[in-house]
Amino acid sequence: MSPKPVDTPTQPKNRANRWAILTVAAAVLLLSSVISVSAGAFDVDRIDFRGLHRVSYDEAIQAAGIKLGDFMGTLDVGGARDALGELPWVHSAQVRRLWGGAVEVDIVERAPVALALTAPESWVLVDREGRVLTTVLATPPALPRLSGIAAAPAVGDYLAPDADALLEVLDTADGQLGFVVAALWRDGRGDVGARVRRQSDGAVFEATLGDDSAIGAKTAAIAAVIPGLTPPGAFLDVSVAHLPVVRAPTR
Repeated sequence: MSPKPVDTPTQPKNRANRWAILTVAAAVLLLSSVISVSAGAFDVDRIDFRGLHRVSYDEAIQAAGIKLGDFMGTLDVGGARDALGELPWVHSAQVRRLWGGAVEVDIVERAPVALALTAPESWVLVDREGRVLTTVLATPPALPRLSGIAAAPAVGDYLAPDADALLEVLDTADGQLGFVVAALWRDGRGDVGARVRRQSDGAVFEATLGDDSAIGAKTAAIAAVIPGLTPPGAFLDVSVAHLPVVRAPTR
């Protein structure tokens, strides 16, 4: 009689190896599909800008350098923010990555506060920091005009330092009641002069603020004195802020 075959341990080991191989293959397929889905989930599929008024969407998207389909993980958020800040009208920008493939950009634009000469009779808009916002305007708006200073540079650049005191007058006057500034200039000696309009009746006065010292206090002195100025056209000297002098208009 032939001996009965006996199972060796090799058979269950082979079956176990086959199951292990199948399990690993299934895991690899599953991981590949997860990676594929995840890669798509982290692509940019929406770019939202908020705060655009003077700046167009096309200008903003080109400056930011972000495109649909870009990988969220490698976006240069800081570079996009800085590039947007180079646009003349942009004061600041914040760029955020959001879940779901969205990029959100908040823009704070600059506000024009005055006109400056870039050439004779050629006016451009500037903001409170002296940044040039536009090329030459065909029809300048009714904003304070700055003159007697260095010509305004190219769009996006800043007025020369000799404009700083004039801009400070505008900044201080913005918080004062009773008058508005119509024009500011430097005279032949370099002193600061102003043409102001009383809000109560529209009367116009000229003032000298002297040198660049204590500009804020001198502007506040104009606000304190102008309600009682008579007659219209009187000349106001606030070159010493605490000792304002009123002179009758010259004829």
